[in-house]
Amino acid sequence: MPYTYSSITSLKSEVKNWILIISTLLFISCKESNGADSNMDDAPSEEITPISFTAIGDVPYNNEQRDGLIDIISRHNAIDPSEFVIHVGDIKPGAAECDETVYQDVSGILQTFKAPTFIVLGDNEYNDCADPQLGLEYWNKYFLHFNENWTFEPTVVYQPERAENFSWTERNVLFIGVNLVGSQVHDSLEWQNRLIQNGQWVKKLLEEQVNKVDAMVVFGHANIVEAGPDKFKPFTDLFRSAALTFGKPILMVQGDGHFWIKNKPWPEQNITRLQIDGRDTAVKITVDTSLDYPFSFDRHFLD
Repeated sequence: MPYTYSSITSLKSEVKNWILIISTLLFISCKESNGADSNMDDAPSEEITPISFTAIGDVPYNNEQRDGLIDIISRHNAIDPSEFVIHVGDIKPGAAECDETVYQDVSGILQTFKAPTFIVLGDNEYNDCADPQLGLEYWNKYFLHFNENWTFEPTVVYQPERAENFSWTERNVLFIGVNLVGSQVHDSLEWQNRLIQNGQWVKKLLEEQVNKVDAMVVFGHANIVEAGPDKFKPFTDLFRSAALTFGKPILMVQGDGHFWIKNKPWPEQNITRLQIDGRDTAVKITVDTSLDYPFSFDRHFLD
């Protein structure tokens, strides 16, 4: 049937109506989409602020260093530069007798820090004692869960097998403290079991937190690189393997050597090892996970 003029006119009118409807729908859709994008742009993004902490260790070895430690704490309290303090072990010289009064004295001094303070075992107050078990008893009495002398907002957890080992996560950073002492091996079975337990705990925490954190900091006392690396192998192998799988920046902070070392001693280039100066000195360490290399160090912040 041939189209008439009136039918063509009607068809044109219908097409115009459909074009108008479709255009209106497209306009509304674009406006809603742009509005959603605008809201997303305006929404505040969560900003992770850096974490700064202070590391000390191998102190005090004598009355002069004891006075120096008291002075460090006084200056530290005056400027309040850090969120917490870590003492990486050795509260007395190794040759000195493991007398309970020493543990009590240093514990009292460290408790004058305003900032929450953590401590890991050093060999001088434990492994180098004539009776290591007695030294450990004194250390547990005055330093176990030392951080609980302060209010500390992150939840600190302790390894079930080793109550002296601690950990917490804060602002995308995993912190771990372990009983990693040097010096002589009194009991090879105890030594190996302790190192394996340390390594397994680090591995477990890293596996649990791998998708939740962007960096890790580990605290221990011993120089496990230059000071007889073979005897630390049960821990080092587990630690390095876990670090390789983790693949994100790791800082290992140690004492023991009494001079500054900052290097990457293993093929796993995501691990930075830091040996602090110790004695009556302090270093402020900042972790900023917004940076490709998140760790920075200030050895003169108390000057």
